[in-house]
Amino acid sequence: MKFLWKILIGVTALVAMIALVAVVHHFQLKAAVNRYRAELKAHGAPLELAQVVPRPVPPAQNAAPLFMEAAALLMNDDDVLSTNPPPAMRGVAPGKAMVGWTQPEVRSSYATNSWLEVQAALEHDRSALALLFQITNSARFDFGLHYDQRFDMLLTHLSLEKKTSQRLAAFALLDLRSGHPDAAVRNLRTLLALVNGTQEERTAISQLVRIAIAQIGVGVTWELLQSPNLNDQQLADLQADWSRLDFILAAENVLPVEREGDETTAAKWRSSNGELNHYFELQKKARANLDMAEEEDSFWRTATMKMKIIGWRYWWSYEDELRYLKGCDVLLNSLRQARTHGAFQKALATQDERLEELGITKLRNSVDAIFSSTVDFHALQSESVVTLAGVVRKVMRVEAAKQTAVAALALKRYQLKHGNYPADLNELVPEFVSQVPPDPVDGQPLRYHRNTDGRFRLYSVGENGQDDGGDPALEKSATSSSFIWQNPQTRDWVWPQPATDAEVQSFFDHPPK
Repeated sequence: MKFLWKILIGVTALVAMIALVAVVHHFQLKAAVNRYRAELKAHGAPLELAQVVPRPVPPAQNAAPLFMEAAALLMNDDDVLSTNPPPAMRGVAPGKAMVGWTQPEVRSSYATNSWLEVQAALEHDRSALALLFQITNSARFDFGLHYDQRFDMLLTHLSLEKKTSQRLAAFALLDLRSGHPDAAVRNLRTLLALVNGTQEERTAISQLVRIAIAQIGVGVTWELLQSPNLNDQQLADLQADWSRLDFILAAENVLPVEREGDETTAAKWRSSNGELNHYFELQKKARANLDMAEEEDSFWRTATMKMKIIGWRYWWSYEDELRYLKGCDVLLNSLRQARTHGAFQKALATQDERLEELGITKLRNSVDAIFSSTVDFHALQSESVVTLAGVVRKVMRVEAAKQTAVAALALKRYQLKHGNYPADLNELVPEFVSQVPPDPVDGQPLRYHRNTDGRFRLYSVGENGQDDGGDPALEKSATSSSFIWQNPQTRDWVWPQPATDAEVQSFFDHPPK
């Protein structure tokens, strides 16, 4: 009997010791997070929502209501514009793009339409266009976002922004086709006003949409520069519009808002199993909407999930939160370094090294996590750092596109005045630019060569950070066959030259896979 009592006492003591260690470890982990948050506050990092949301735009200066009124008038169900819009700057070969508005038809791998069909489709949107033209390049947009709702915040205006920019691009190409470059410029400037006016929106998805719209604007700018009927004032206005766009500071302002939202959401999940289960149910519905296979529930799976949730709430979440906070700090420092020194290359190298040390680079991103039935309870927060790191690289690309567009516009202005292109970009200073546009990848001036045929080669060193002499070919290890000029797997990001008819036909005969 005494032996059994000794066993019982021993087991009880062991269980008590394990429980004590678990409790102590819980408070140690929690204390580590609190210490790091205190360090962030001591260094002036804004951690409260009121510190990171933008100030409201005064009603008299707010162009959002006018935009929404115009967007509501856009046609919603036109097959021509939704499936086969006029293409802008479509890459058809390395370093070559098709001049969309000069093509006899509007064609893609999905459909072929006549320009008359495009014109007829766009006629339905003329009233919307008239309203959009009232938006100036100094307009500011405030859609009354409820940042306190965090990830439940409605962002329905974003799809309208993207749709509006696509229609403006289509109108611009039709105007070029019709011999009205002045109207095309007006459409493009309205598109760029939308990009400029939404700079203060502080969610990652808002800035990704803004970047996508700017890239649409790059394509239209390239198409416009192929027109023979341009004047210096038009080009100077567009150059000024492009120059005022800022993507680095906008992304830098987003990160504290994303951090506050993630932190608040994690605190809710930690305080209630119901909140976390609600998140899992939303993921499940998203997968169901895409007809993705779902693992069947079973007693063992349900029990295992409950045990993992307990583990996450009391232990794993704190380790993940600390890693998340440190990861966000790495991204913020990367953007600040890029903004201060005008170069992303070193900043991204340091960023990748530090994220590797934190173990973040081995994680999937938060978008992939949504569509996976397997939950990584050790990375519920820090998976979003992987996604945000991708946003930083997209900022580098759009900044490079912006600077290249500015340089291309300045080169065209020089050519209009002098009849040829300059031998060196320094000849653009100070009449056409205040300084030679820099390459945001390495901070050096954009590379430029005047060709013997009277054309030029203008390029950024691209994702690999190496000057390959303006080579637009794909890297040998590339898995993508796209001819888009800023394909991350090209050697250099080369501003395309117009493709020949033979190159265009070859592209359609043998489209990239």
